[in-house]
Amino acid sequence: VSPPAATGSPAPAPGTRATAAWANAAAPANAAVASEVPPPAAQQYADGLAFMKQDRTSDAEFVFKRLTLAYPEFAGPQLNLGLLYLQSSRLPEAEAAFKAALERNPASAVAGNELGIALRRLGKFTEAQAAYQRTIATEPNYAPAYLNLGILYDLYLAEPQKALEQFEHYMQIAGENKQVAGWVVELRKRVGAAAPAAKKEPS
Repeated sequence: VSPPAATGSPAPAPGTRATAAWANAAAPANAAVASEVPPPAAQQYADGLAFMKQDRTSDAEFVFKRLTLAYPEFAGPQLNLGLLYLQSSRLPEAEAAFKAALERNPASAVAGNELGIALRRLGKFTEAQAAYQRTIATEPNYAPAYLNLGILYDLYLAEPQKALEQFEHYMQIAGENKQVAGWVVELRKRVGAAAPAAKKEPS
Protein backbone atom coordinates (compact mmCIF):
# COMPACT_ATOMS: atom_id res chain seq x y z
CA VAL A 1 0.00 0.00 0.00
CA SER A 2 1.36 3.40 -0.91
CA PRO A 3 0.32 7.00 -1.50
CA PRO A 4 0.34 8.02 -5.17
CA ALA A 5 3.70 8.92 -6.67
CA ALA A 6 4.39 11.74 -9.10
CA THR A 7 2.75 11.39 -12.49
CA GLY A 8 4.43 10.39 -15.75
CA SER A 9 5.74 7.10 -17.11
CA PRO A 10 8.68 5.80 -19.15
CA ALA A 11 7.91 6.20 -22.85
CA PRO A 12 9.77 6.49 -26.14
CA ALA A 13 11.57 9.79 -26.56
CA PRO A 14 14.05 11.20 -29.06
CA GLY A 15 17.42 9.50 -28.78
CA THR A 16 18.61 5.92 -28.47
CA ARG A 17 16.43 3.06 -27.33
CA ALA A 18 18.39 2.85 -24.10
CA THR A 19 17.73 6.53 -23.41
CA ALA A 20 14.06 6.16 -24.29
CA ALA A 21 13.67 3.39 -21.73
CA TRP A 22 14.25 5.53 -18.70
CA ALA A 23 13.97 9.12 -19.84
CA ASN A 24 11.24 10.31 -17.47
CA ALA A 25 11.88 10.78 -13.79
CA ALA A 26 8.63 9.93 -12.06
CA ALA A 27 5.83 7.46 -12.50
CA PRO A 28 2.49 6.56 -10.93
CA ALA A 29 2.35 4.03 -8.11
CA ASN A 30 -0.68 2.20 -6.76
CA ALA A 31 -2.58 4.64 -4.54
CA ALA A 32 -3.56 3.83 -1.00
CA VAL A 33 -7.04 4.35 0.36
CA ALA A 34 -6.93 7.90 1.68
CA SER A 35 -8.00 6.88 5.19
CA GLU A 36 -5.00 4.55 5.47
CA VAL A 37 -2.47 7.36 5.00
CA PRO A 38 -1.94 9.53 8.10
CA PRO A 39 -2.43 13.23 7.27
CA PRO A 40 1.16 14.16 8.28
CA ALA A 41 2.51 11.48 5.96
CA ALA A 42 0.29 12.66 3.11
CA GLN A 43 1.49 16.25 3.54
CA GLN A 44 5.16 15.27 3.66
CA TYR A 45 4.65 13.06 0.64
CA ALA A 46 3.07 15.92 -1.28
CA ASP A 47 6.02 18.10 -0.33
CA GLY A 48 8.41 15.47 -1.66
CA LEU A 49 6.54 15.25 -4.96
CA ALA A 50 6.60 19.03 -5.28
CA PHE A 51 10.36 19.01 -4.73
CA MET A 52 10.74 16.35 -7.45
CA LYS A 53 8.76 18.45 -9.91
CA GLN A 54 10.95 21.45 -9.08
CA ASP A 55 14.15 19.38 -9.56
CA ARG A 56 15.03 19.97 -5.90
CA THR A 57 16.33 16.43 -5.71
CA SER A 58 18.24 16.75 -2.43
CA ASP A 59 15.16 18.12 -0.67
CA ALA A 60 12.98 15.40 -2.19
CA GLU A 61 15.43 12.70 -1.14
CA PHE A 62 15.49 14.04 2.42
CA VAL A 63 11.68 13.99 2.64
CA PHE A 64 11.29 10.48 1.23
CA LYS A 65 14.07 9.08 3.41
CA ARG A 66 12.37 10.55 6.45
CA LEU A 67 9.07 8.99 5.36
CA THR A 68 10.64 5.54 4.94
CA LEU A 69 11.78 5.71 8.55
CA ALA A 70 8.55 7.11 9.98
CA TYR A 71 6.16 5.04 7.83
CA PRO A 72 8.08 1.93 6.69
CA GLU A 73 4.88 0.17 5.58
CA PHE A 74 4.38 2.42 2.55
CA ALA A 75 5.89 1.65 -0.86
CA GLY A 76 5.56 5.14 -2.35
CA PRO A 77 8.53 6.79 -0.59
CA GLN A 78 10.79 3.86 -1.54
CA LEU A 79 9.61 4.04 -5.15
CA ASN A 80 10.33 7.74 -5.42
CA LEU A 81 13.73 7.33 -3.79
CA GLY A 82 14.46 4.73 -6.44
CA LEU A 83 13.42 7.14 -9.19
CA LEU A 84 15.67 9.85 -7.74
CA TYR A 85 18.60 7.44 -7.49
CA LEU A 86 18.03 6.15 -11.02
CA GLN A 87 17.91 9.67 -12.40
CA SER A 88 21.26 10.47 -10.79
CA SER A 89 22.80 7.10 -11.81
CA ARG A 90 23.10 5.84 -8.22
CA LEU A 91 22.24 2.42 -9.53
CA PRO A 92 22.87 0.09 -6.55
CA GLU A 93 20.78 2.41 -4.37
CA ALA A 94 18.06 2.51 -7.00
CA GLU A 95 17.99 -1.29 -7.17
CA ALA A 96 17.66 -1.54 -3.38
CA ALA A 97 14.91 1.09 -3.24
CA PHE A 98 12.81 -0.52 -5.98
CA LYS A 99 13.16 -3.93 -4.32
CA ALA A 100 12.06 -2.36 -1.03
CA ALA A 101 9.03 -0.85 -2.78
CA LEU A 102 8.12 -4.25 -4.24
CA GLU A 103 8.42 -5.90 -0.84
CA ARG A 104 5.75 -3.48 0.38
CA ASN A 105 3.64 -3.58 -2.78
CA PRO A 106 4.41 -6.59 -5.00
CA ALA A 107 1.71 -5.47 -7.46
CA SER A 108 3.45 -2.19 -8.32
CA ALA A 109 4.10 -2.40 -12.05
CA VAL A 110 6.05 0.86 -11.92
CA ALA A 111 8.46 -0.44 -9.29
CA GLY A 112 8.95 -3.69 -11.19
CA ASN A 113 9.59 -1.92 -14.47
CA GLU A 114 11.98 0.60 -12.93
CA LEU A 115 13.82 -2.22 -11.14
CA GLY A 116 14.33 -3.83 -14.54
CA ILE A 117 15.81 -0.58 -15.88
CA ALA A 118 18.18 -0.26 -12.91
CA LEU A 119 19.29 -3.89 -13.28
CA ARG A 120 19.84 -3.46 -17.02
CA ARG A 121 21.99 -0.39 -16.43
CA LEU A 122 23.97 -2.38 -13.84
CA GLY A 123 24.66 -5.03 -16.49
CA LYS A 124 22.46 -7.60 -14.73
CA PHE A 125 20.63 -8.54 -17.90
CA THR A 126 19.14 -11.87 -16.78
CA GLU A 127 17.78 -10.27 -13.60
CA ALA A 128 16.42 -7.35 -15.61
CA GLN A 129 14.63 -9.76 -17.93
CA ALA A 130 13.07 -11.51 -14.94
CA ALA A 131 11.96 -8.19 -13.45
CA TYR A 132 10.19 -7.15 -16.65
CA GLN A 133 8.57 -10.57 -17.02
CA ARG A 134 7.30 -10.47 -13.43
CA THR A 135 5.88 -7.01 -14.09
CA ILE A 136 4.07 -8.22 -17.21
CA ALA A 137 2.71 -11.24 -15.33
CA THR A 138 1.42 -8.94 -12.59
CA GLU A 139 0.04 -6.23 -14.90
CA PRO A 140 -0.35 -7.54 -18.47
CA ASN A 141 -1.52 -4.15 -19.80
CA TYR A 142 1.44 -2.15 -18.48
CA ALA A 143 2.97 -1.09 -21.80
CA PRO A 144 6.37 0.27 -20.60
CA ALA A 145 7.42 -3.20 -19.41
CA TYR A 146 7.01 -4.60 -22.94
CA LEU A 147 8.95 -1.65 -24.37
CA ASN A 148 11.84 -2.08 -21.96
CA LEU A 149 11.91 -5.85 -22.33
CA GLY A 150 12.08 -5.37 -26.09
CA ILE A 151 14.99 -2.97 -25.69
CA LEU A 152 16.76 -5.49 -23.47
CA TYR A 153 16.27 -8.30 -25.99
CA ASP A 154 17.39 -6.16 -28.94
CA LEU A 155 20.36 -4.21 -27.62
CA TYR A 156 21.69 -6.40 -24.81
CA LEU A 157 20.63 -10.04 -25.32
CA ALA A 158 20.83 -10.20 -29.14
CA GLU A 159 17.41 -11.81 -29.49
CA PRO A 160 15.75 -9.79 -32.27
CA GLN A 161 12.74 -12.10 -32.68
CA LYS A 162 11.81 -11.72 -29.02
CA ALA A 163 12.45 -7.97 -29.22
CA LEU A 164 10.09 -7.72 -32.20
CA GLU A 165 7.36 -9.55 -30.28
CA GLN A 166 7.69 -7.21 -27.31
CA PHE A 167 7.63 -4.03 -29.43
CA GLU A 168 4.57 -5.25 -31.33
CA HIS A 169 2.83 -6.02 -28.05
CA TYR A 170 3.79 -2.58 -26.74
CA MET A 171 2.12 -0.88 -29.71
CA GLN A 172 -1.00 -3.01 -29.33
CA ILE A 173 -1.41 -1.59 -25.82
CA ALA A 174 0.03 1.91 -26.13
CA GLY A 175 -1.02 2.69 -29.68
CA GLU A 176 1.03 3.73 -32.69
CA ASN A 177 4.40 5.32 -31.96
CA LYS A 178 6.68 6.44 -34.80
CA GLN A 179 9.90 5.62 -33.00
CA VAL A 180 8.86 2.12 -31.95
CA ALA A 181 7.24 1.53 -35.34
CA GLY A 182 10.62 2.26 -36.93
CA TRP A 183 12.28 -0.28 -34.68
CA VAL A 184 9.62 -2.84 -35.64
CA VAL A 185 10.24 -2.30 -39.36
CA GLU A 186 13.98 -2.71 -38.83
CA LEU A 187 13.56 -5.87 -36.75
CA ARG A 188 11.17 -7.45 -39.26
CA LYS A 189 13.84 -7.02 -41.93
CA ARG A 190 16.49 -8.53 -39.66
CA VAL A 191 14.47 -11.62 -38.77
CA GLY A 192 12.78 -11.97 -42.15
CA ALA A 193 9.29 -11.47 -40.79
CA ALA A 194 6.52 -10.06 -42.96
CA ALA A 195 4.34 -7.24 -41.73
CA PRO A 196 0.83 -8.34 -40.68
CA ALA A 197 -1.71 -8.14 -43.49
CA ALA A 198 -3.90 -5.07 -43.36
CA LYS A 199 -7.45 -5.72 -42.18
CA LYS A 200 -10.03 -5.50 -44.95
CA GLU A 201 -12.81 -3.02 -44.45
CA PRO A 202 -16.29 -4.54 -44.65
CA SER A 203 -17.93 -3.88 -48.03
